[in-house]
Amino acid sequence: MPPFAAPAELARRYDVCLKSIAIGKWVNLDILAVRDPDVLIDEIDPEYYDEDERLPYWAEIWPSAIGLGRHLFEYPAPAGSEILELGCGIGVAGIAAAAAGLEVTACDYEEDALAFARHNARMNRLEERVSFRFLDWRNPDLDRRYAIVIGSDILYERPNHEPIQQLLGDTLEPGGMFLASDPDRRAAAPFVESMIARGYRHSAQPRRIKFETNDNRIIVHRFLKEA
Repeated sequence: MPPFAAPAELARRYDVCLKSIAIGKWVNLDILAVRDPDVLIDEIDPEYYDEDERLPYWAEIWPSAIGLGRHLFEYPAPAGSEILELGCGIGVAGIAAAAAGLEVTACDYEEDALAFARHNARMNRLEERVSFRFLDWRNPDLDRRYAIVIGSDILYERPNHEPIQQLLGDTLEPGGMFLASDPDRRAAAPFVESMIARGYRHSAQPRRIKFETNDNRIIVHRFLKEA
């Protein structure tokens, strides 16, 4: 298969396109994406949605993921650091982390998201630095701890906050760091308050991310766990 060709199964089921995402200085990622994710929402089977209230948010290229990727270039972790990504979607932030020299385990709850992400890692020749796996953060089966955990646009639903915080308690090393990028949604504020109440040190960095025709404001939240 040519390096920029879409896998046949994904091309058969989705209208796909190739996008170039500027990450870091002189670094661009080629990302295979769904051309119009809104079409997927229109086609949802109501019974499928009612079963788990799952919407295809994974198909979007979120400015928060771009901003998190750039943050990892501008405030680099030590090369070779092993990190865990929650809700990787089609792979933008995790692949950017790999391009910044980190070793990434990127997770998602949607198998199609993981299929896109795996292809995008191969397409950017970063498959040796990033691996992908299925993860339901409500019932995680992780058996190790990480010094760094990241996630972009994963705070939008308040019922997810407690499972994410429980996972961080079990998975983040003492003294470790959680980076969460968010477009300043209303739901992020109670998450931040709860994390501070749990003993995490918090700081926030606003950023402007221009993507396609939009200028987006995002915030990269940094949480440090007590040692």
